[in-house]
Amino acid sequence: MGINLFVLILIVASIFITNIKQEEHIKKVVHKDLPLVVFNNSTFYLMDNKEVKKMVKSSQFQNYKNKDELYDATISIKNKYNKTDILSGQYILKKDNIYRLYSDVKIQMNGENKIDLSSDFLKYDINKNILSNNDSFILNYNNSVVVGDNLFYNDKLNIIKAKNIHMKIKKEVK
Repeated sequence: MGINLFVLILIVASIFITNIKQEEHIKKVVHKDLPLVVFNNSTFYLMDNKEVKKMVKSSQFQNYKNKDELYDATISIKNKYNKTDILSGQYILKKDNIYRLYSDVKIQMNGENKIDLSSDFLKYDINKNILSNNDSFILNYNNSVVVGDNLFYNDKLNIIKAKNIHMKIKKEVK
């Protein structure tokens, strides 16, 4: 009799325990945009059969699926005039062949015209050879100095546009 009562209590308890509804706590894992590769104090070279086309030096390089981030970086790119253009900044974001340079930005373009440019922000479209910003800048263009805001420079068409400019033009005397 005691065994039958014990078995009955076990059966009722097991049915009761299995039918208790439990709340499922599912943690959603949020995947941040994590870099695929990180390099510290790195130097990269892009070469063809003849020469080095691009050199990138940075204190930290982070490669993501759709962008690259560089810290304390200098990029040297061989241009169509077989000279080197140099871009440097504290932080550089490269996405879709557009470089966004932030903080202590310096660009030196050595094409038909020699250009030295300083600003706190610049955007450089490498396919179209267009420099632009919405911040103040100092531009040395063929030994003339231009200081202003909201720069637009098209290297292919030799067009420079800016707002609030002050110019010091040096005329060459022969």
